[in-house]
Formats: sequence, C-alpha cells, structure tokens
Amino acid sequence: MPEYPIVVREIGGQNRLGVEEADDLAADVREVVTEGYNRIDIEERSDGEAVGTVVASDDRQTIEDVRWDT
Repeated sequence: MPEYPIVVREIGGQNRLGVEEADDLAADVREVVTEGYNRIDIEERSDGEAVGTVVASDDRQTIEDVRWDT
C-alpha cells in the first residue's frame, strides 16, 4: 500500500500541516490534516519534520490508515 508523509511546513511565518507526495492520491486528506492539528503541537515542530504517515489503498482512492509519530 502506498504511504504518504504528513509533514510540518513553515508557510508565511506559520507552521502548517500537509500530506506530501500525494499528487496521485485521490482520497481527501482534509480530515487527516484537521486531526493532525488536534493531535500535534505544530508550533513545537520544525519545518520539514514528519509527524505521521497516510496509508492509502492500492488504487489510491481511499485512506486505509493514519499513523501518527507522537
């Protein structure tokens, strides 16, 4: 199953969460990012720091699992 990193990025002077390398992922990752904001203190994280992984189905249509590095 394909895996995609959830990464903190500094954008406009503020830390933001995003799922990287997910151009081919058809599943909606907005809920994953929202959950991340509730789980992770992103202000304590560095730009480029991986905080989790999205595991997608083989056809990349659905999210099978989310693993958080907390």
